[in-house]
Amino acid sequence: MTDETKPSSSPLVSIIVPIRNSKHYLDDCVNSLRSQTYPDLEIILVDDGSTDGSAELCDAMAQTDQRIRMTHQPCRGVSAARNAGLDAATGAFVTFVDSDDSLRREAVAEAVRCAITHSADMVVFGYDVIEEHADGSVTEQESKTVRQQNVIDTRRRHEKTVANQLCALDNDELLYQCWGKLYRRSSIGDLRFAENIAFGEDMLFVLDLLTRGIRMAFLQRCLYVYRQHMGSLVRGFRFGKAQELEYTHGKHLAFYRDMLISETNRCHLYLRLANDALWAIHDACKAAGTVDKTELLRFVRHVASSPYRNVYLHELRNAAVNRSTKIAFAINMTSLWKWYLR
Repeated sequence: MTDETKPSSSPLVSIIVPIRNSKHYLDDCVNSLRSQTYPDLEIILVDDGSTDGSAELCDAMAQTDQRIRMTHQPCRGVSAARNAGLDAATGAFVTFVDSDDSLRREAVAEAVRCAITHSADMVVFGYDVIEEHADGSVTEQESKTVRQQNVIDTRRRHEKTVANQLCALDNDELLYQCWGKLYRRSSIGDLRFAENIAFGEDMLFVLDLLTRGIRMAFLQRCLYVYRQHMGSLVRGFRFGKAQELEYTHGKHLAFYRDMLISETNRCHLYLRLANDALWAIHDACKAAGTVDKTELLRFVRHVASSPYRNVYLHELRNAAVNRSTKIAFAINMTSLWKWYLR
């Protein structure tokens, strides 16, 4: 580590990695953590009932690096795995890395230095998006760079300036993931991830933390590498997703309910939520032929009749789905949905 990157002190940092059948990516992920320029780490690998050899690979890694701690649990979901990591963490700071992603070598060093310099409870940094194709090739898609420079105190989130700074971060896709951030563990305290949902659980964690009143600092570098591939959980049809969308969207909107955000920020926020709902319907359509159509019809009617339907309609024209999905959503008639799912 150079003198320029070494922080003035070296508090222990806990890196929590939830793992579920990701053997193909584990070497890249864990090696990116082991090669961090910051020396004082504990790397907590939480195996969530993997059946592909991931657990055995992690056990072998732990034998070769004393910084690695291995935790095994039956398949309980990513939230339970992250919670197990938080329960096991002993570091002054915590960060999360998904098992198919990785960190740039200097990520922890720069984040810790930023946290110490600004007495921050959370440091937010940018990320690069790469896409893995079916043939195994990888292409760089985009970079999500932090524009915010000033420290934000979320105890002042109802002030107009702070409200819009937070919403702009949210709309830039830099706020709602639990990864891409360094947290002061004492600020997290007893806060944990909701284990009963599989969509938006990390967004709820971050928003709950913000409501506690914390200091946020920012790095304008992209220090996290986010991998998109066919096995990602972000997209895909699940019957339970309709209820999860309704729950998480309600929490998301409630966070901003009494905040003085601009019309531009509000429109971008509504568009994000509309895209969530309309892509869920689009994925349900793609599942037609493999899933019971009565259940699919119930699913799309649930999403289209959400209490937040007017929010989705507000930005329906700008949503990033095909025209037939938009028309079916706008009309919202059973006969049209049957045609849509034909």
